Amino acid sequence: MKVFVLTECAATKKYDPSKAPIKLILEKHGLQIPHYDLENEDKYREVLKGYILPAMDMYEGSFNFVKNLVTQLREKGNSVLLLMISARYGLINEHTPIIPYQCTFKCLTKDEIRERANKLQIYEKLVQIVKNEFFHLSIIILGKDYFLTICDKEKSKNLFNKLKTKRLIVFGSKDLERKIKCKGAKIEFITVKGIGDRNKKIEKFVNKLTYNN
Repeated sequence: MKVFVLTECAATKKYDPSKAPIKLILEKHGLQIPHYDLENEDKYREVLKGYILPAMDMYEGSFNFVKNLVTQLREKGNSVLLLMISARYGLINEHTPIIPYQCTFKCLTKDEIRERANKLQIYEKLVQIVKNEFFHLSIIILGKDYFLTICDKEKSKNLFNKLKTKRLIVFGSKDLERKIKCKGAKIEFITVKGIGDRNKKIEKFVNKLTYNN
């Protein structure tokens, strides 16, 4: 079975840029903690070359629940495409090498998110990837700030109009449910109230996968 999983970056990284040794390295070279300044990426990669990891290994915390979900899906023999929306990098996959950084869409206004998402071409890159694919199952796990990058009526953006899938599962806050319409798909919306609740419900979903194996 072909599965598509789309989620967001995590605040918790394997290497915390606000603590030693990363903080000390940055200070030594007169650099701030990496945030939205992607234009300085080469400088950061040079001084932090020993701390660059694939996104799958860099993100921790809440991302571990998504990682466990993907692992379980693969152990059941499914082919899984995992993509992540990063406030620094835009659209990345699990193999994308990234530095420790500290930025999120959660502290930005809607217009600031739109501006950043447009600069990074998040929606456009996603559409290019999914438009010619068919997935038996698609799982979307996004907070409302990140959700805006893929579904924004004001900007005529709606990934669900481009997504071809037999079954669609969306983890999100209640106010997002009415925005989910995907032609030809069986839709299951799992309402979450905060990150802790979302983690519990992802874990419950994973346990169901394991039980049905």
